[in-house]
Amino acid sequence: MELAASCVGYCGADLKALCTEAAIRAFREKYPQVYTSDDKFLIDVESVKVEKYHFIEAMSTITPAAHRGSVVQSRPLSLVVAPCLQRHLQNVMNYISDIFPPLTVSSELTKLSMLSYGSAIPLVYRPRLLLCGGDGVGLVNILHPLDFSNFLHELEKFPVHSLGLPSLLSDPSAKTPEEAVVHIFGEARRATPSILYIPQFNLWWDTAHEQLRAVLLTLLEELPSDLPILLLGTSSISLAEFDGNPYSIFPQRSVYQVDKPSTEDRSLFFDHLIEAAMSVLLEFVTKRPKESASLPELPKVPKVASGPKVSELKAKVEAEQHALRRLRMCLRDVCNR
Repeated sequence: MELAASCVGYCGADLKALCTEAAIRAFREKYPQVYTSDDKFLIDVESVKVEKYHFIEAMSTITPAAHRGSVVQSRPLSLVVAPCLQRHLQNVMNYISDIFPPLTVSSELTKLSMLSYGSAIPLVYRPRLLLCGGDGVGLVNILHPLDFSNFLHELEKFPVHSLGLPSLLSDPSAKTPEEAVVHIFGEARRATPSILYIPQFNLWWDTAHEQLRAVLLTLLEELPSDLPILLLGTSSISLAEFDGNPYSIFPQRSVYQVDKPSTEDRSLFFDHLIEAAMSVLLEFVTKRPKESASLPELPKVPKVASGPKVSELKAKVEAEQHALRRLRMCLRDVCNR
């Protein structure tokens, strides 16, 4: 489960390459002599055990397919900060499941409503959510300020289209941020159900000029109310501290406030941290004698003298017959002359 949560953006070929690389690393660790000699050795494949750290090392050498073409906005929740964010993550996912039903549930209910009423009953109405967390949200800020990308990881089955300022300014297909916004909305409508993501919405709102704000608001209003496109944003301040009228983008009912970790969350955080540190130290101590041990000598595969194969003999006979035919033809020409 931990490995599956870490493989965000991996396609089938990437997963196959990951397993292959982990197995190769385990084999290289068990039989390093194979890579330093040209001889063939007798080895026991069953003795090669692929461990967790082999997969971790293999992941550092593989770039997933989704990471090659674009920036992936999500990443799994770190086990270190899980005690501080797990409660909020569960609350947010429960709220999203209410306003933004999963694709499988949506398709099944749509079929039932078509059979019963002759038309599809809309299951969503302008799904929007803004995650707010001020200064001192907790220990998460030490590792990554307002690390809301963990929430996106739980929604990885939906395509995520970023409306952040870096994405708008680096879009090669648009000359202006307004054109980039229009292009991203078009992509999101073609790939529904999908997610429109605005990171650091407070900075976006303060930096964007009136024309860009108007384009965003117009495009949101033009979206059909039952279209399954979730507008998800993050902010380091509350909506009350914004200038202008941000409620036209995120109504007050669609705001979730991330408060400070409780005393139990902090105690659990340090318990997990100390336990992880002790396990790493213990693993390092237990592995040191193995590294200093000399490598055993592997038995070599005995060389068996074998005669030519049947296919080789057949090819040799055909070559001789062909040479005789050419010789007869040449000899006939000489006799005629």
